[in-house]
Amino acid sequence: MKKLFIKLRYLLLAIVMLITCYIYVYAVGHEYTCEFNCSAALSGSAGAEICIDDDGKDMLEVTHWRYSGDTAYVGVRSKNPGRAYVYVQNGSESSSLAVIYVHKNGIITGGDYFGDFTGSFIVRVSLAIYLAVLLMDLIIMYRRGLKKNLYLSRNILICGLIIFMAGCFLMHLINLITAPRMGLFEILVSFLNFLQTFAILTMPVAVIMAVLATISNMNLLRKEGRTWRNMLAIILSLLLCIATVTPAFVSYLLQSSRLIDVHNWRGTGRFIGMFIENTAGIIVVYSECILAGSIVLGIKAARHIPAFDKDYIIIHGCQIRKDGTLTKLLQSRADRAIEFAEMQKKATGKDIIFIPSGGKGSDEVISEAEAISNYLKSQGIPGSSIILEDRSANTYENLRNSIELIKQTSGKKAPKIAFATTNYHAFRAGLLAARLHIKAEGIGSRTKSYFWINAFIREFIATVYYKLRTHILVLSVLMMINVVVTLMTYISNVVLS
Repeated sequence: MKKLFIKLRYLLLAIVMLITCYIYVYAVGHEYTCEFNCSAALSGSAGAEICIDDDGKDMLEVTHWRYSGDTAYVGVRSKNPGRAYVYVQNGSESSSLAVIYVHKNGIITGGDYFGDFTGSFIVRVSLAIYLAVLLMDLIIMYRRGLKKNLYLSRNILICGLIIFMAGCFLMHLINLITAPRMGLFEILVSFLNFLQTFAILTMPVAVIMAVLATISNMNLLRKEGRTWRNMLAIILSLLLCIATVTPAFVSYLLQSSRLIDVHNWRGTGRFIGMFIENTAGIIVVYSECILAGSIVLGIKAARHIPAFDKDYIIIHGCQIRKDGTLTKLLQSRADRAIEFAEMQKKATGKDIIFIPSGGKGSDEVISEAEAISNYLKSQGIPGSSIILEDRSANTYENLRNSIELIKQTSGKKAPKIAFATTNYHAFRAGLLAARLHIKAEGIGSRTKSYFWINAFIREFIATVYYKLRTHILVLSVLMMINVVVTLMTYISNVVLS
């Protein structure tokens, strides 16, 4: 029962707050104060009267009215459901109209069927509290997730959602302060407008990142060769720049399109255009937030130093030279493992067992594990402290096969394990370890700056793929909000107009 409550706590909290808000609004929502601009001739005119155009349905009664400058404030109370127009009249002079909707439950909304109502400010404060609870809960979940296991793809998702929710919460607070009167429809519209604004504001950041990534990628292509893998940074940079201008570009295309008429206020094309434009904003902003979360977690994993209590350290292999010696990339991994072993020995006096991991490729004279082992011995590591794992062909097998060896040689039920790899690869290696139910901490070795960005992008794509279903689920929820806003606009402007 407790687990079910934890899973449904956000839904239950939303239901409780909705019921509470509805009771309050129902208690005060039968009365409403309209406000509209009046000409100087009407303001304070003794002969002016309040007129209600409701087709004789006796929908409203006026409770009070007053002027403040050129603004008229008219209090009304609901009597019968329907739509009415309220205005000030003095001879041939009249004010602008205030559109009033009286719902079947007697609650009055102004301007729109889903517009402002008495008690709306309390509802918006409740929404702010709900968003704050969600944001704080996400932060707590993120901190707990890092303590439990840094290398979880859900940490990327939560970090991205924190960035996303923080933006939504800030936008809602600004609206709460600057626009005291706002209906349900306007709240949802402002949320979707925030997505498009967010995309526009991130454009300078995207351009700077694109320039830096392109410069880095050009160096990579010049030194490492022209392959599509080495062009990933340029490709993603272009996609990022395109993505940030996509919502505005889609809006421009829709405005000038002959296929979809978005200018007809009540036409179907307007609502189709609205849905497409909002969809572009949702996808772009969500993708940018997840990318930002990936960068944060990638950097954390790259800079992480494991606790000095480890029994084993796995050294992930990669391509070796033709003569069987280590490339600079692989040597940096081995050096990082040696460095960690020395730090642990100095801090706690505890020795560590090295597990060089990597099989023999078709173009390699010896296995990667043997090449690493030879290097470790040349650096003074005794053979008794080395266990070879020479059957693996990828990171997943590096971890799986190494764990099998650890289980065979270790007398401990839960030996403490670390792994050494290149900094950009640390998070994904840890993520694979978590998928294998292995509790392990990674230590990242440095690599050339021009290589890091391109390699990180490959890792980002891989880590997002592991949680693809969850990302699709979150996007589906956001798309449902988009559908609701579009339908509310259609109902208000077409069905009920």
